[in-house]
Amino acid sequence: MNKRLMIIPFVTLILLSANSYSATEAIDIGHPGDVGKVTRTIDLSQVDNRFLPAEITVEEGETIRFEIKNNGSSRHEMLIGSMADLKEVAGMRHKFPDKAHDEANLMRLEPGEQKQLVWQFSSAGIVNFACPLPGHFKKMRGIITVEKK
Repeated sequence: MNKRLMIIPFVTLILLSANSYSATEAIDIGHPGDVGKVTRTIDLSQVDNRFLPAEITVEEGETIRFEIKNNGSSRHEMLIGSMADLKEVAGMRHKFPDKAHDEANLMRLEPGEQKQLVWQFSSAGIVNFACPLPGHFKKMRGIITVEKK
């Protein structure tokens, strides 16, 4: 009887360990792309508290030019990454909202401003994007589905 009771915590520990491993698994979000290898352009609009479109589908290996326009009334950012990375950056923005950031996967746009981000998606899977600024992150998110070639 005591052996059976000891198995339950052991199995629980194994299951929790498996979940924590998968949560920290590295996600390949791709990398800055070569402008000369752009296969298509996707227009992306930022309005207050959302991206239009919020769901994008690309193909593995594809190099995309994002034409990002801030059509909102306040500053916005677009950050590409895993959801864990986006949450981490959003937490940092909450603590230090005016700190300058220089990541290759980040665009900061003032109201009315338009910029380009060229990105190559190297692996199939889900890549997230969001505006990590305080008060924006909970609603201003999107998903890029990278389909297998």
